[in-house]
Amino acid sequence: MLSIQEKAEKLLEEEDLCDHCLGRQFAQLGHGLENYERGQIIRNTENLEEDSFVRENIPEDAEIGGECEICNGVFDELDRWVDQVEDSFERYELETFLVGIRPREESVRAEEELWEEYGVEWTEPLKTELSRLIGKKIEKELGVEVDFERADIMAVIDMREGRERVELQVNSLLIYAQYNKYSREIPQTEWHCRKCRGSGCEECDWTGHQYPTSVQEEIQKPFLRESKAVESKFHGGGREDVDAKCLGKREFVLELLEPLNRDLDLEELQEEVNESTDKVEIFNIEFTHKDKAADIKQKHADKEYRAVVETEEEITEEDLENISEVVGEIEQDTPERVEHRRAEKTRKREVYEVSWEKTGEKEFELEVKAEAGTYIKELIHGDEGRTQPNISDLIGTRAECVQLDVIWIEK
Repeated sequence: MLSIQEKAEKLLEEEDLCDHCLGRQFAQLGHGLENYERGQIIRNTENLEEDSFVRENIPEDAEIGGECEICNGVFDELDRWVDQVEDSFERYELETFLVGIRPREESVRAEEELWEEYGVEWTEPLKTELSRLIGKKIEKELGVEVDFERADIMAVIDMREGRERVELQVNSLLIYAQYNKYSREIPQTEWHCRKCRGSGCEECDWTGHQYPTSVQEEIQKPFLRESKAVESKFHGGGREDVDAKCLGKREFVLELLEPLNRDLDLEELQEEVNESTDKVEIFNIEFTHKDKAADIKQKHADKEYRAVVETEEEITEEDLENISEVVGEIEQDTPERVEHRRAEKTRKREVYEVSWEKTGEKEFELEVKAEAGTYIKELIHGDEGRTQPNISDLIGTRAECVQLDVIWIEK
């Protein structure tokens, strides 16, 4: 491997590089320097070593710009690209951004040939330097910040000949909250008509929807309006059946795609949702990030349910005492009602607690606390033996869940 001095001498003798492209071959040396400053240090230092790359050694006439066969003068065009990026940002509210670069193909080839000849030690790619310099200018002029992890918008500058343009990748705005569902007639998310699959038909009154509304639709309207997003996605931490209420504050993330506005008054929007509908209510609203949506989807949250149960034959208090035997591990084959969309398998689940109250000769109210993923309706009626043990068998008569509420969800 060439020493710093040897590499610098060879580059100066054999290549005609601008300060940027010369300095970029030593980009990992020194702190707080730009490559054109490194290039000037190299040209003006006799015995070059790692300690030479300090601010005191930068000549006064060091400046951005220049042209050589590697960069083709792209550093003289920085202001033009900055203007194009800033123009493309004009429609959007943003606090953070990131700049990506697609350099000219001939520059990429020339740079790779240079690395092959002189090695890649201490170097950085042309696109990295361009991204940094353009980003710094935009930060200064617009008062926004570069964010490498979760930028609001990424501007991809395509510098390739014949394709010169700025493309925007507008990242979603993500909002976390919890909801209660008070209706037994709406699903969690938009549900296309089973017959026409969303295209519209007589059966769905040409709406394309199986249900007139959903939790998602009840919540998203003011957020779409205020953010001017193109659409939304609803990420729920599990879901209840259409005919079940949720009173346990289920977690969700509302993802607003390609929003123009990000500075939303969440408290005001939460209040608007809650005043506009009696079907849902939302709580504990806050801005969040993409990881949160994944977290709540993967969370194995235990739950507590309240069910109204009707029986085929009259029941006694003594019959109901047998329900306690369901506490512990149960086995549930994939329920018949969901086997068209779930893999056929046997699931082992834990029932933690049960309590009951007899409310009629053929009716009782049941509360069950169980492990995430437990099918409560099947726990009650047995699903023709697919759930064992089950309450129907334990009380000696067929039992059917006629009303179900989710009353607690583990957070």
